[in-house]
Amino acid sequence: MADLDTLKQKRDQLNARIQKAEARMRAGQKKEDDRVKVLVGAALLDQVKREGDGYAELIALMDKFLARPGERTAVLGENGQGSEALRRLSKP
Repeated sequence: MADLDTLKQKRDQLNARIQKAEARMRAGQKKEDDRVKVLVGAALLDQVKREGDGYAELIALMDKFLARPGERTAVLGENGQGSEALRRLSKP
């Protein structure tokens, strides 16, 4: 009976190690995904800034994309035409 209890304990420890390894892998993937999102967003803002046009298209894209009120205000501003931060980051 002691052998069975020992085996169950080892199984539980192995399951815990597997869960930790999977969590580390997911965290690493999320970090990679977040970095790509930031870089893509920066590239879009830079393009709008360099070309001097595309601001209206960016506003329309973000208007369709953003659903949460706090995020909409942060990006689109109170009037829906772009927050101060968005204008600062996208205007030449």
